[in-house]
Amino acid sequence: MDTNTTPQWVTNIVHTCMALQRGEKLLVVVDEPLSDARDALLTEAIKTGPAELWSYTFPNASRPFREYPASLLTLFTQVDAVVLLLASMDTPKELPAWTAGKVVVLSSRARAGWGAFIDQSVLDCEMSADYEQIAAFTLSLAERLRGSSSAHVTTTLGTDLHMSFVGREWRAETGKLRGRGVYGNLPAGEIYIAPNEDSAEGVLVIDKCLPGLLLSEPVKLVFEKGRVKQIEGGEGARYLENAITQHGDATRIIAELGIGTNTKARLQGNILTDEKVLGTIHIAIGRNDFIGGTNIATTTHIDGIVSQPTLKIDGKMLIHNGEHSR
Repeated sequence: MDTNTTPQWVTNIVHTCMALQRGEKLLVVVDEPLSDARDALLTEAIKTGPAELWSYTFPNASRPFREYPASLLTLFTQVDAVVLLLASMDTPKELPAWTAGKVVVLSSRARAGWGAFIDQSVLDCEMSADYEQIAAFTLSLAERLRGSSSAHVTTTLGTDLHMSFVGREWRAETGKLRGRGVYGNLPAGEIYIAPNEDSAEGVLVIDKCLPGLLLSEPVKLVFEKGRVKQIEGGEGARYLENAITQHGDATRIIAELGIGTNTKARLQGNILTDEKVLGTIHIAIGRNDFIGGTNIATTTHIDGIVSQPTLKIDGKMLIHNGEHSR
């Protein structure tokens, strides 16, 4: 692949996102439908003069998997950079393995960029965005909210939710992954925080999607003292109740508040791209130790996308009906 024909998403991942340097060790992990993407990334990575290039491809026959192979988890700890891209994921069955892999990376020397439900349109759109511009906006938003302590979210569909995050820090997912034990989603573009686990009070209406599920009707969650006490709303409610049954009652605990910052991200029923859409927020329940929280009593982390939110931070308007304030 010559430099003049290298797709923008390849350049972004290898150089802007992962910043692969001469003498480093890179691991590229994909599933079978993304074998061409794997080859494109390795071809570009060779140009940097790496010490080692590794690849691992999940065979279709092994899906769904409930954990990553031990040899792969070990390799996560022995390289400098990991890119993991999956074309598909059986979310209820495979999300715990995904989350456990994050924990391994965060405790290692590697920096890692992971994406799921990646197809050519995601590579050509969300992953081909201007990540320098995304990084600048995302970092400025995180700086604006530094030291804040509470949030109030409302929507025209009935969301009216308060939460606090005293002592917690906003984190910026810019797509530019630097340093040891750094993890970020690909595509990127969000800021997020782990609310105090006992703080969420009120009603949350998720209207767009849950992991692996595009919602045909909104899902209503009622929070008391940080825990989901009531769930209503067709297929989405059944999804959440099943997840709680499978992964334990601690899955009910508020885990995350996130704000999308990627101007090229589209609402399409893919949680890992939808949560990056500018003008949306996402709220998660479940495990959150890997984003600065304390809940490790469950193996899963479930995000829900809320469109056209009104979000006040410490009483000041940040987003009004999906439009960011200046």
